[in-house]
Amino acid sequence: MRPGIEKEEILGMLTDMAHSLEETDINLHESLMEVRETMCLTHSSQLRETGIFLDRMEGKLPKLIKSELHAKSEQSSLKLELSF
Repeated sequence: MRPGIEKEEILGMLTDMAHSLEETDINLHESLMEVRETMCLTHSSQLRETGIFLDRMEGKLPKLIKSELHAKSEQSSLKLELSF
């Protein structure tokens, strides 16, 4: 301790520091909550877009599968015809 600083002054400085730390903690918590909300909203939006994209792809898949099966059946029937 430096000479001339009284106990009450030290307690006052420590109290001020504690209040500053508490205020900083509150501000940090509020800031993180805003970041989390933004991240959740962005993530939800991306999930919706991905869901829409997957729904479109699932709608196209049966058509693609049917055309591929039809093409394969034509190829296999052609092979059978050639083999006889």
